[in-house]
Amino acid sequence: MMFTKRFFRLDCLPVVGIAIAICSAVALSGCQSMTKQPSARAKPSVVTAPQPIAAGKSTLKCTGIYACEINRIGTLSVINQSTHTPSATLGNHSSMTSPVTVTPLMSKPQSKSTIPNYLVSFPSGQHMVATRFYLDEDLTTVESFSFIHRFESDKRYELKAYRQIQKTDYSLLAQSAPTPLCIDLYENAKLTNRWCKKPNQQGALSNEFVKVAL
Repeated sequence: MMFTKRFFRLDCLPVVGIAIAICSAVALSGCQSMTKQPSARAKPSVVTAPQPIAAGKSTLKCTGIYACEINRIGTLSVINQSTHTPSATLGNHSSMTSPVTVTPLMSKPQSKSTIPNYLVSFPSGQHMVATRFYLDEDLTTVESFSFIHRFESDKRYELKAYRQIQKTDYSLLAQSAPTPLCIDLYENAKLTNRWCKKPNQQGALSNEFVKVAL
């Protein structure tokens, strides 16, 4: 008789998403919501050479946890949430007819359901940016994050989402809670802003991103 052993990875278990939406209209503030959606299945990214920044423009890209996308800048739709592809109203890196253009990026696959990632070029100035970060390997649990920022001309920006290691032991409950989720904003590779979901004294994580002093 033959026996078969099966192994399960704890980090691949599904994450339960709680629908939450909290927003702020203050400059340099962030808002977020988390939802559960069907697994995303899209084509991998395409390799393209880095493009110079056009005069009066800024660029923005994002990374983590498993994948991410920039959905809207100001009133312009950038990446479609359903298809994970650029909006039909946008231009691309070879067409400058739109004020917002996208360039495909190639990044190391972080999940079995990789979705494309894009570098977005847009007019400099103050904008509200809406993004989505995928928190599990199947790309079914999504954290939506929006923020307002004044983007400087000819600067390269990047958003990075990650789980922050909990260093303060508030209680036994805190040890069993999910590690805090943080999002950093870099300007020309220099950290300028950070938002995190912090635990309270009872050990539960807050439902909103709070800007953290650097």
